[in-house]
Amino acid sequence: MKIAGMILIVLGLASLIWGGFAYNKTSNVAQFGDLKMQVTEKKEFTVPPVLGGLAILAGAALLFVGGRKPSA
Repeated sequence: MKIAGMILIVLGLASLIWGGFAYNKTSNVAQFGDLKMQVTEKKEFTVPPVLGGLAILAGAALLFVGGRKPSA
């Protein structure tokens, strides 16, 4: 549980720092024999800051629960 908590915290912080990532999408528009026409679009995937905050909170909760010793 501690490892999952740390991973969630790191991913949450990364999403708050960078806010998302950009990528290129290439699609074929037309093809006439050997001639191809392609279009490359730049797209961006954004992560809402609320999700980053929730990931940090969930990771902290997992660290807290994983760090507790069972009382028996």
